[in-house]
Amino acid sequence: MTGNPCARYDSARVTHVELACVFGRATGERLIGIERLVLALPHLFRDQLAGVDLAYRTAAHFLVVLVRLVPVEVQAQAAARDRLAFWAARAGGRASELSAVEVGERVAFRANVDACEIHARGLAPGALFEGSARLFTDAGAPADRKRSVVEIPRLSMDATGPGWEGASYDATARRLFVAAPLSPPAGDVIALSVRVPGEGHPVAGTGKVVLVRSIDEAAPGQPAGYALEIAPAPARLHEALASREGARPGGGVRAAPRFHVGGKVRVVENPDARAPARAGAIPLPGPPSAAADRATLSYATDQELHEDFIENLSHGGAFVRRAQPPPVGTPVSLKLQLPSGLDLEAAAVVAFVKPGGMGLKFQLDAESKELLAGAIAQISARPRRALVVDDDALMVRMLSDALVERGFEVLGARDGPDGLRVLSEELLALDLLVTDVMMPGMDGVAFVKTIRRAGGETDLAIVAVTGRLQPELQSRLEAAGADAVVDKGLGPILVAKAADEVLERRRKDR
Repeated sequence: MTGNPCARYDSARVTHVELACVFGRATGERLIGIERLVLALPHLFRDQLAGVDLAYRTAAHFLVVLVRLVPVEVQAQAAARDRLAFWAARAGGRASELSAVEVGERVAFRANVDACEIHARGLAPGALFEGSARLFTDAGAPADRKRSVVEIPRLSMDATGPGWEGASYDATARRLFVAAPLSPPAGDVIALSVRVPGEGHPVAGTGKVVLVRSIDEAAPGQPAGYALEIAPAPARLHEALASREGARPGGGVRAAPRFHVGGKVRVVENPDARAPARAGAIPLPGPPSAAADRATLSYATDQELHEDFIENLSHGGAFVRRAQPPPVGTPVSLKLQLPSGLDLEAAAVVAFVKPGGMGLKFQLDAESKELLAGAIAQISARPRRALVVDDDALMVRMLSDALVERGFEVLGARDGPDGLRVLSEELLALDLLVTDVMMPGMDGVAFVKTIRRAGGETDLAIVAVTGRLQPELQSRLEAAGADAVVDKGLGPILVAKAADEVLERRRKDR
């Protein structure tokens, strides 16, 4: 497919600045998030946006967004690049300035894009809503999804989630600092949606970026990230941030704050030396590697891949649980799947050892730094994410709607095996699982037991819902690893409220 030819820009007469975004594993909720980003491009770039090309490769689930901007001064161009990199990372992608790389690489990139099966080319800003609809539908987005002609990107945050490791709020200056290796450009005004404990719905507001601190400028007490000056209204947002437990001026924050992630990882000792990637390399869409396939398909069975467990992550290093960690100074290779769906193999050195685990210091090439920065940008500012599993599609929809009202991003699965597949694809990115008990094939007890036995989802809050709340069944579910068992007869709104409270209680206990 192609866009409306009448809506195309004249590429022969204007030399454009080209920015390329590549998204891996563009399926399900991730695909819908990417579509929201595409529809928000006119808001992000306004008069700068000249046109957009979209391409999708069905076998690999890779989606490419090529953004063309009218020529602007160098400073505005850099701001546009940083803005797209920030919001693309939040949607799980990577952004590169295509017009700044070597000619040979640009040619290879275009050839790869041309090989995609589904296209929407030459979409002018006014034709973006209509022109992108069929591509995302053909790529697998539900036909009944909600779309908006005026899409405004929103920075959704959770005041009890991983993004508050290193966050601080100055109530006097109304300034919120968010630690992250990627930042929006100074001067941007950002819509906020902050989930605060005790509030049934996220608190909305706006913030202006008044400070940007890069990784090179970071220091203890002054981590990399950005500061938002919160608009005076609404007062509830200010009150919520000011009263947040742990609010502080940030004096004790590390230069590279560690974000709790919780996920399976493989650590290989004494790895062979790897050739560093070239700086500025553009990721090209292609089929996933055999190793990636193996990691995804062997979620709860291949102990070789899951012998280690990563507890926290920063752009400087990580802490990994291991029964017998190697000595300090040992070179290792850490292999994990990032929230974006991409696989990262990071060279590291054991920096310290303590009972039950080891701290690793990364030694990354340019491409790995980009991948890791994008992953932490997702972790450091994202809403809570939930998975609802039920063989009743209507119940999945109703529970999902109720959780969305409470500030969650929600994925759905039709049964236990489908739920395991989603869990394997969403490592480091799920907070809550709400599952039915009576399901065909694998019932809720076996489903919960399989997840807990795998060992990599120890921080996932699990709530089982059943229409027959019996003491014997409740005991079996709790023994399998469920945090709570809830009566389905309460209805979706109260079930969602109960699940929300279970997650908050688990986080406080942690």
